[in-house]
Amino acid sequence: MNNEVRSREYREYIGDFLASWYDRFHDLPQKQLFDAMEYSLLAGGKRLRPVFAFEFCRMCGRDWKAAAPFAAAVEMIHTYSLIHDDLPSMDNDDFRRGRPTNHKVYGEAIAILAGDALLTDAFAVASTAQLPEPADMAFAISVLSECAGSLGMVGGQVLDILAEQRECTEEDVLAIQDRKTGALINAACVLGTVAGGGTEEQIHAAAALGGSRCQADSGGTDTHQRIKKGPHDGKYNSRW
Repeated sequence: MNNEVRSREYREYIGDFLASWYDRFHDLPQKQLFDAMEYSLLAGGKRLRPVFAFEFCRMCGRDWKAAAPFAAAVEMIHTYSLIHDDLPSMDNDDFRRGRPTNHKVYGEAIAILAGDALLTDAFAVASTAQLPEPADMAFAISVLSECAGSLGMVGGQVLDILAEQRECTEEDVLAIQDRKTGALINAACVLGTVAGGGTEEQIHAAAALGGSRCQADSGGTDTHQRIKKGPHDGKYNSRW
């Protein structure tokens, strides 16, 4: 199977997985919230982060579908960030992917809450992953939370906002991109490797290839130094 065919299979699978996750909630009273979440979540796109998660899992020798909960979680966090980015208080965009942005369809309040729900639900979805080593779940959740939060994507968004007020150096731009974009790509690569039962060396390689320096704010500790030696019980420290 060539890369193009495999990537298309990955994208189709994650779209179906995400749709099926929310299908069961359509009869709940807060239906408008789910409608808003699905409006953005199921809008298509490159699905780059899930593709990375699936491919890294496959390269570790396990069925790539085992990475689906992690792939979905990363895509949900990415989607929440887009919904919030488009809000009037941030980028104030009216269109995304050729359609009105979420807040233009559902209003600002529902759009904010749809993003909040996607972020929170992402961790519920991630927690359903069946890992070769169940003890690795704590490590996986720490990777996801760090890359999504103040040291990763959200930190990059703040730097991006602050950059509008001054002229940026090349280092400034790289700091923004490493966090705002690179952090979740890093998470997808690492989490796919964890789902695939990857070795310590493979985790190192996935973290390096992901290209995120989202850990830089913690005193410059290199990603590779965050992985402890030893068996699965405590194989990784909480800040990898």
